[in-house]
Amino acid sequence: MKEKKTYDTQSYASQFSPDQSIYFDDSRIFHRNGFEYNNVKKIKSSSFLDGTLNLKVELDDGGDAFIMLSWRTEDTLRITLSRQKKPLPEHSTLIGELIEACTTSTVQEDDTEIKFVFGSNQVVLRKHPFQIIAGYFSLANDQIAGEYPVSPLGFRQHLGQQSPYLSWNISNDEFFYGLGEKWNKVEKTSTKSTIWCTDTCGSNTTDLSYKPYPLIFSTKGWGLLNLTSYKGQWEIGTFSYPAGSFLTEDPELDVFLFLAPTLKGLLNAYTRLAGRPLMPPKWALGVWMSRCAYEKYDEAKEAVDGLIAHDIPADVIHLDPIWMKTHYYFKIGVDACDFVRNDEGFPDLPNIFKEFREKGFDTCLWINPYLPEGSEIYGIASENGYLLKSLKGGIARLSHGEPVGMVDFTNPKAYEWWKGYLRELFIDGAGVVKPDYGDRVPEDAVNNDGMTGLELHNLYMHLYAKASFEACVEVRGEENGMVWRRSGFIGSQRYPGTWAGDTQATWEGLKHCMRGGLSAGMSGEAFWTSDIGGFVGAKPSAELYIRWMQFGMLNGLTRFHGTTPREPWHFGDIAVENTRHYAKLRYRLLPYLMNCAKEATQTGMPMMRHMKLEFQDQPGMEYLDDQYMLGSDLLIAPVILEGALTRTLFLPEGNWSTLEEEGILYEGGRYVTTAAPLNRIPIFVRGGVSLPMYETAPRNTKDKEPAIIYKMF
Repeated sequence: MKEKKTYDTQSYASQFSPDQSIYFDDSRIFHRNGFEYNNVKKIKSSSFLDGTLNLKVELDDGGDAFIMLSWRTEDTLRITLSRQKKPLPEHSTLIGELIEACTTSTVQEDDTEIKFVFGSNQVVLRKHPFQIIAGYFSLANDQIAGEYPVSPLGFRQHLGQQSPYLSWNISNDEFFYGLGEKWNKVEKTSTKSTIWCTDTCGSNTTDLSYKPYPLIFSTKGWGLLNLTSYKGQWEIGTFSYPAGSFLTEDPELDVFLFLAPTLKGLLNAYTRLAGRPLMPPKWALGVWMSRCAYEKYDEAKEAVDGLIAHDIPADVIHLDPIWMKTHYYFKIGVDACDFVRNDEGFPDLPNIFKEFREKGFDTCLWINPYLPEGSEIYGIASENGYLLKSLKGGIARLSHGEPVGMVDFTNPKAYEWWKGYLRELFIDGAGVVKPDYGDRVPEDAVNNDGMTGLELHNLYMHLYAKASFEACVEVRGEENGMVWRRSGFIGSQRYPGTWAGDTQATWEGLKHCMRGGLSAGMSGEAFWTSDIGGFVGAKPSAELYIRWMQFGMLNGLTRFHGTTPREPWHFGDIAVENTRHYAKLRYRLLPYLMNCAKEATQTGMPMMRHMKLEFQDQPGMEYLDDQYMLGSDLLIAPVILEGALTRTLFLPEGNWSTLEEEGILYEGGRYVTTAAPLNRIPIFVRGGVSLPMYETAPRNTKDKEPAIIYKMF
């Protein structure tokens, strides 16, 4: 019998050049030997025209720089810093139009300061020493021994590279959220992060991140977005404890300052600027079943038929790379996509799609923007100039040299050509695609317009997701608009949904996965989930599988996936019973989940919410990373400790009822310890809520819709 190859911790590590590290060089931003720091010192002159305040400022070295302030909405201010005087860009590939008519902004100036008023907000700019103050936001101004521990605003200079930075003051009662899908604590004080989309190599316990966002929100009513796709570093109370800083490798600074009294208001302002998701189809909120990977039709059919036979509701079956003839990972060290179908393993894909759909399952196909050298598709792309080039000459290779080409999504012809392959899959009956990878564009790559990988690397994630989503909508319509993307960047939240990527199949992996999802939600990713059971590593124990399943069934989205089988019958009868129970619970909750999804499309609120987002005024919420709200009314407390049969959690102020045990009422504002046997996790409902639910659980979302009931709590 042929031995099946699978992804494991060794296969990840062995693919990287020994002289390169997968980890970031994240040395501190300030006080580095050989680096110069050139701060904005004072305002030299100002002018106000068409709603934009233009400042000419002097730097520490006596040179000039230029700052522009303009408002986009009543709660969003744009601040740019450049060494050259130039007009503001009116458009961003990441978020669209940037300029709106400014008719209500005014400027007041005297000898010491300038007041810029827009809407109900006011920004004070002190002339010398230079300072920006907007509500509770102000540039860092602490000094020790006559110099700044963190410099407030300016440029770091080293070997001809000019990197702008910005630092702000942190107050004692201030907390921070954002930075994308990061696996550390969700409240970001005393953390540092690198903003560089990265293949985490099967890890979710380091700073490596598929979806890092240069975005932060403060509980003091302000937030910052650094609108750039260049690499960035963020230090929040790490070098100087009462200050936060970020530095970008972009030679110019483009920042949006959001001003709103609550975290919800700030998230609303960000997603109004960067975009909100379209409403996902109802079937996307059902259960997705996958394995890395079904090697032939019979295995996928067994999974579909097994779910039906075990009375476990589900809506989607995944086919990972082996739906194609060649599985490149173990040939060249990375997965690649040539669209040549595996007719031996999956004969007549259109008929397979039709068969599965008749059984209630849409089919998701794995895709990838890497074209393997020597394949027909690579030849076509190379001949037509559709691949990224290298500054060294020829076609660019991945960041660690693997022999593939990368589709140049900034080239409109290449963009549409590649989408054509996806449209063909949808026309044949595929339900959705899974845009995997894309996060290894090297810094020395160059596109057809001369943009290098320094700027393109993070942007690539967004363009890749956009192309995949558009291809789906063009064939299946907006009502079925959906992708299953791994990576993302600013604006990618417009394309639902996403999953946590290659997590570790450990109890620690489960804990940090939950943190990553909540952090992603605080950064605008409304539709998120993880691989139930974890992705890489030894087959999880039945207990870990069950606990991860209970958590995963109560995410915004739900999927089983991993390098070993993830169908519940591989983990015993108790796992099957548990999975059936929680799958049916999820399907009964679909009316509520659809309401949460609709809210996400209107306000940017994530389906999975950190407690601080929903209960900002209640103390102690900022530290709760192991429980969360699903929508505004359900409190979920997953079990993340091996062998635990009880669960201690915090109930916010007010009355709470258990969802599954009738008649048990709890008074909030305190910690409670409740039973959590292997077949249950604590789920609480806010008192006074009328919860919409199906009267019974449908087999899938294509079945006749059951009656909706409103359960009072």
